[in-house]
Amino acid sequence: MSPPPATGAVPHKTEISTIGKVAAHIPDLIVFGDLSQDIPSIENFDGVLIFIDISGFTALTETFSLSSSLDYGADQLTQTLNQYVGNIVEEVLIFGGDILKFAGDALLALWRVERMNIGDIITLALKCSLSIQEEYGVHETDVGLTMRVKIGLSAGHISKVIVGDNKHRHFVVIGRAVDEVRLAQNLAKAGEIILSPNCWELCQRKLIMVEKIPDERAVKLSYIKGAPEFDEEAFYIRCTKHLEGNHISESPDILRKASVLTPNKALEKDLRKFVTRNVLKKIDDDQPLEYLSELRPVTIVFINLQFHENANIYHLTKAIQDANNFITGTVHPFRGKINKVFMFDKGCTFLCVFGLPGDKQANESSQALDCAYKIHRFCAVSLMKIKVVSIGVTSGPVFCGVVGHHVRHEYTVIGRKVNLAARMMMCQPGLVTCDEVIYLESKLPYYFFQELPVTEMKGIRNPGTIYKYLVTERTMIGKAYLTKQRYEEYPLLGRKRETDLFETTLENFRVSKKSHIMLYEGLFGYGKSQLMAELAYIGQDVGHKVVAIELGKINGSQSFFTIRTLMAIFLGIDTCKTYDARQRILVSRLRGVVEDTYFCLLNKLFHIKFPASEEVSEMDKEQRNAKTEGILVKILEKAAEKEILIFVIDEGQFIDPASWDFLDNLLKAIPIFVVLSLSPSEYKGIILCSTATRILGNMANTYVKLRELTPSVIVQKACQDLGVVSIARELETFLIQRSHGNPFYCEELLRSLHANNILQFYALDEEEDSEDEWDSLFTTTALKPQGSKLLDNEDKTSYICTIRQNVKLHNIMLPPTLKGVALSKIDNMNPSEQMVVKCAAVIGVAFSTHLLLHILPQWTKLKMNQTLAALVETHIFECFTEGKSRLTVQTMDVYNYELGNFPKNLAAEKQDSVLGAVIANTLKQEVAVIDSKFMGFCTPLLREAAYELWLKSQKSKLHLMCAKYLESDAHRCKCCGKGDFVAFHHYAVDSMLWKIGEVKDEPDRDALSEAASDIVSRTLLCLDASRPEGSEKKDAVSRRQHALDAEHRPSQASSFDFMYKRYTSVSYVDTDSSTGRAVEEERTFLYRLDEIVWFLEYGVKKIKTRGSCSCEETVESIVVPLSQHCIALGDNVRAFYYLLECAAAYVHLSNNYMAFTYLNTAESLLKSLDPKQKIISQFEKSVLCSLKGEVSYNMGQLNLAKKLVKKALQFLNRSFPLTIVGAFFMSMVETSKHRSHQKKQTSWETPLGREKRLAILYQQCHCLSLLWQILSLDPSTNSKKLAHLAALMMVNCAEESHDECQIISSYMEFSLCCQLIGREQEWMKYESMVIDRSSHLGIVGGELVTIAKVVVSLTYMKLCLGNLPLAIQLGYRGHQMCVTMKKFKLDYGALSDLFSALFLSMKHKEAVHVLSWLEDLSFRDNNVIGKAYFVSACLDLLLHAGFSYQPFQYCLDFIRANETNCVLMSQSGIMLGLYSSVAIWFGRLHFWEDFKGPFEQARRLVRRTSSSLSANYGLCKFVECEALLLQRYIEGRPDKVREIRGKTLKHLEQILTRCSTSPVYYPRAYHLKAYVHLMLGNDELSQMFLEMAFQSCDDNALERSWLQLSKLWWFTGEAPMEDWWLKSAPDFPVWKVGMSDVDLGSFEQNKYLLKMPAIYIDLLPETKSDDKMT
Repeated sequence: MSPPPATGAVPHKTEISTIGKVAAHIPDLIVFGDLSQDIPSIENFDGVLIFIDISGFTALTETFSLSSSLDYGADQLTQTLNQYVGNIVEEVLIFGGDILKFAGDALLALWRVERMNIGDIITLALKCSLSIQEEYGVHETDVGLTMRVKIGLSAGHISKVIVGDNKHRHFVVIGRAVDEVRLAQNLAKAGEIILSPNCWELCQRKLIMVEKIPDERAVKLSYIKGAPEFDEEAFYIRCTKHLEGNHISESPDILRKASVLTPNKALEKDLRKFVTRNVLKKIDDDQPLEYLSELRPVTIVFINLQFHENANIYHLTKAIQDANNFITGTVHPFRGKINKVFMFDKGCTFLCVFGLPGDKQANESSQALDCAYKIHRFCAVSLMKIKVVSIGVTSGPVFCGVVGHHVRHEYTVIGRKVNLAARMMMCQPGLVTCDEVIYLESKLPYYFFQELPVTEMKGIRNPGTIYKYLVTERTMIGKAYLTKQRYEEYPLLGRKRETDLFETTLENFRVSKKSHIMLYEGLFGYGKSQLMAELAYIGQDVGHKVVAIELGKINGSQSFFTIRTLMAIFLGIDTCKTYDARQRILVSRLRGVVEDTYFCLLNKLFHIKFPASEEVSEMDKEQRNAKTEGILVKILEKAAEKEILIFVIDEGQFIDPASWDFLDNLLKAIPIFVVLSLSPSEYKGIILCSTATRILGNMANTYVKLRELTPSVIVQKACQDLGVVSIARELETFLIQRSHGNPFYCEELLRSLHANNILQFYALDEEEDSEDEWDSLFTTTALKPQGSKLLDNEDKTSYICTIRQNVKLHNIMLPPTLKGVALSKIDNMNPSEQMVVKCAAVIGVAFSTHLLLHILPQWTKLKMNQTLAALVETHIFECFTEGKSRLTVQTMDVYNYELGNFPKNLAAEKQDSVLGAVIANTLKQEVAVIDSKFMGFCTPLLREAAYELWLKSQKSKLHLMCAKYLESDAHRCKCCGKGDFVAFHHYAVDSMLWKIGEVKDEPDRDALSEAASDIVSRTLLCLDASRPEGSEKKDAVSRRQHALDAEHRPSQASSFDFMYKRYTSVSYVDTDSSTGRAVEEERTFLYRLDEIVWFLEYGVKKIKTRGSCSCEETVESIVVPLSQHCIALGDNVRAFYYLLECAAAYVHLSNNYMAFTYLNTAESLLKSLDPKQKIISQFEKSVLCSLKGEVSYNMGQLNLAKKLVKKALQFLNRSFPLTIVGAFFMSMVETSKHRSHQKKQTSWETPLGREKRLAILYQQCHCLSLLWQILSLDPSTNSKKLAHLAALMMVNCAEESHDECQIISSYMEFSLCCQLIGREQEWMKYESMVIDRSSHLGIVGGELVTIAKVVVSLTYMKLCLGNLPLAIQLGYRGHQMCVTMKKFKLDYGALSDLFSALFLSMKHKEAVHVLSWLEDLSFRDNNVIGKAYFVSACLDLLLHAGFSYQPFQYCLDFIRANETNCVLMSQSGIMLGLYSSVAIWFGRLHFWEDFKGPFEQARRLVRRTSSSLSANYGLCKFVECEALLLQRYIEGRPDKVREIRGKTLKHLEQILTRCSTSPVYYPRAYHLKAYVHLMLGNDELSQMFLEMAFQSCDDNALERSWLQLSKLWWFTGEAPMEDWWLKSAPDFPVWKVGMSDVDLGSFEQNKYLLKMPAIYIDLLPETKSDDKMT
């Protein structure tokens, strides 16, 4: 042996063969030993041992595992450990040592040598130890922890013992030297080297300087003397000769000969027996062993066998062999593994691990306890010379991975739970002990355990409660209570439908007196136990007899346990501690029901001692059982005659077969109401008996499938659990996304956050005004402050919960409890399935199959489809067959509820199942996978657990692959002209953003095929050629073209064709000319629209140009995942960019809640960045503020919206005046600029190279557009002037951009602004300019979209103005354009406005047609806002038209099912109308209790609404509610009149003010005002307002007809009129599509009469007439 190289020099890393990879896990003592001996084998030799203990390992592991952050992953921990340990291993190998064992945070090394040469080798080992202490004795890690080394040495006789069988083998070293090396290490402190007594005797003392240790024979090494006569080179040469038989490498490039072994199948086969299967799989797959490194929840079982002092080597060998074989046979069926076997101090220790990678089981805690009991019983009785058997069982997160050097390492487990199990084992000798986690997770009855007193354990702080496992099989009487209790202060959230159904079904049972079973099935964690407790309380609260129990898996194997327990609780003997107490109660309860001679039959059942009677002793077993069951039935039969019996059984799948049989007979004999909760995941492990299958599969049962909680309920639950009134928005988003609606997951996430000090609590300042705050936009309810389940909160102070600074919630790891649930599923998959699941997890909860194939390593599409089909069949994945409709279900608060659909696993299986059916089903799944572009995880928790299995470096690579793949498609769809969702966004930040890879340059214009372009060009030429020659020639050309087009129209007319022709051709001549409203430009524009509609309808049929708008699918499948990939990569600039794109897209899609979510994420990311770096541009900060302002505006928070928009303008260096004086001067400047633009000839094409400037101009336009809309809602004169200025500035920005589409859009908005503030001349001028300029736009790309938007906007504007005929014409054309262009999002508004115009015009047949289109569209796309429009229209027909399209109950069910829908909640105007309509219905029918709820909901929304058309209509409806309430108070509660009168008059003035933006509702406002004054006794004012209503009606035929009825009833009627509306309600005639008014019969008289109160007006309180004349 040559002198060792300089420390830290790493020899050349050679390629290692398969056998070398296997040998890396095994010491040379085994690799080069004799493996042909019979097992067990013994080999004796002499040697030197060093035991290197590294302190700080456990603390380091805890730092990573308890950080809960993905930033501290297993790969970082592996790197930290192996970099340090690998250096120490390398040092040992360089000095010729052999690493025998990696004992967690310690190493045992051996120098095997002949006895005569042992002195030199001790010196060599000491030099090695000193080198280790000098270089690695103290090591500072990156996370601030220090690792230290202490070393013990021994020398002498050693025995190697190999135990095992033909599949699995382990070795131990035994002997005095082994015992002494551990004792020496125990005496050492950090930085010290201790020599055992025998080692000190055998060493070369003249070279070694030591210190004596008091009261010990061992000594502490000081240093090695440098004697002059000592030749170091000769010393190493001698050592080399001494170690020749140890296969020491002499090459500087090879550290260990075993790493370069040549292939040898026989040797490799023998060596593989010493390596665990989990490691061998990775070696065989040629995967890096780092893949095995995880921070993983496992169950640790430490087994210590202490032998008698007189046990010799042969006794020990036999005992260890027997113990090893029994332990292996016991734990392997449950996928447990023996990880290590040690031998110290006459004791042998086995370390067993359950839940290693690939071995996770759902119920491993109870399995580990069962194995521990069996092992303890066997070893204590059967082993030779055994003295004490002690076992410690713990569960929790530990580091599982490969530790060491690349040529010598072992797979091991390190962590606090490993240490705790070892300490429990040693501190509680002779017992099987477990920690609190095992106690809870085993789900065994509490009487199986005994709590042990607190014992101090070395190195363990706060071990928690330790339990002794009693290993009992006895059955306690009645001890199976519900573990979840009901508390009044913690109400059950989100399960009202389930409890309502229970009450309804129970009432039906009470009437029918027939036995009934209710089944509540739900996934793990869905709150079944809490629901059972609630149902038991409900049953008891109404006076019924309720017996509630909760079963465990062990109860399924205990015969008759369920019935015994139910009866014990029913009879009241469950609390008795002695048998005689139970006997006394039974005698008192059953005397007269059961004959005394048969009491003894209950002895075995209830563990009592009644004397056996002669009659019973003569019975055989079957007779006794039958008689016993008869007695129980009789007892219950007597009770059922007096009261209703309810059995509530939680975890009903664990009912034992004997109890099922009894229950079957009982239900036939006695009316009993049975409620069962079932866990579908448990069925895989349990085979139900035939009786259970028959009972559960009965179609008469009521079956309820529990669904996930909605996001709003999850937030409420979090507040309830924490005892706070609100939580931070980041925490809301985190819980919603990570809990996936599972209440247990929510609790565990909160518990983990709280345990890691991530949550912070602050007292709420009650005086703080939270109105108009961004955080409260989507706050649904404010919970009352309650005690917390997680913290002590005894005072009554209200608290809020926030997140500790600098915490990134998206990096938080899953809690071990949740991770263990998911890993049990993943580990049961085959390697291909695991790879697909893990790769899909990187993409997201939903994923594209194309992207999945892209990142799968060298997979074929066939292989992927087959694997996906298998995963679909096992309910791991699900297919999205129609787009991605399910992807946002968790974000939309849609309540899914299943009732009566029985699961297949509850029904009896068909007996004729054959292999063909299985094959057919597999093929069906493969076809479904092939047809699906998108798929998703059925259980999102599984995705998160699979994602955490990747190492951080692997995640980064995969995220980068995904980002590069997706980035080129992250833009608007082709139908919308492509481009960014924030206009020219990437041009504004291109210098900082586009570095991830090359991005395709996509053209902004949506070019059609050459044929399509040719048709468009010829059409435009015809149109443009006709215009300059005057209107007559233009009309002639248009009419000729129209006639020519008619020849090419399809002959078969649809219902739309009929409607379209009716409101296009006829209206040209009659309607517009008669009313005088339609000017020449409007008529020309209508002709132009007809030409465009014809082209879209006829031309596009010949040319397949485009599909439907797919922006929503693009956002969900590309932009949102892309933002997540960028966040995972740490690319904050790009992540911020795509978060803004997500938010802008969702605003574009009218999903304000999702926009709110991503804006919050973007803002949190911005706050986490260093502001000094300025990596986020001012432009993007402006986009963030403007989008927040837009969402705030949509939610009715106008003050906040105005503040945010002005802030956005400041970021763009575009100031807006704060005072009216400043506005005056700026108006002059902007007016001059506008006139200058008007005089210039602007180009209609976007100049090249100006994209960055265009991005700023577009953003300024957007901000100013929002600003004028906000300012226009303020009725003050100054606000109107400021709104006009903002609109003018917007126009100037648009004109500066030279983009014709932007200019036209700005003119359209400016026209609308002028209309709203009363500048009629400018309004008409710019509307005319819009019509004129839009007629020059091409019928391609964004220009065509602009035309469609103009049409829809004009429809809305004309409807607001009350120009109903023109609104109808434009509405039909706009709808047809949207249909042919497949712009369905735009079509919702067009159809809604078109229906309103037809409805107000009393064109009911046409209105019903339009309503049917709206119904088809909204339900086909599952668009909740479209459905809300539809339901609102149905309510309008019920309330004002006198007929029904859908019944009232249908509308009410929709509102109740979606009232917490976050998307719908953002549309406050729509919701105000819906709630008010429902309240009107109940108010008219005098259902005042039902009236209260919707009226209160509407009242809360009044302040949050803008002055949109829907909001103003909703406000009119709300005032009608107040009028009905006023009428009721006048008649019955005069003391309440003054209060409601003031509010009503105030809201009437508010309506009249708002109607300046929508004059179409002036008639309704004046009508209601006239009615209110009539009720208050002001007849003259009433008549005046009624006349004003008539004058403002114009084309509003609906209001005119109602006004005529009111005038007749109020002022000219001599006799009371009959209210046909009340007479017909609720059974109105139903109008179906295709019917005429003749088919429907008389319905127009079904108008509700606004009646006078039945009370003398003189009795009313006096009122002052302070109304303002309008």
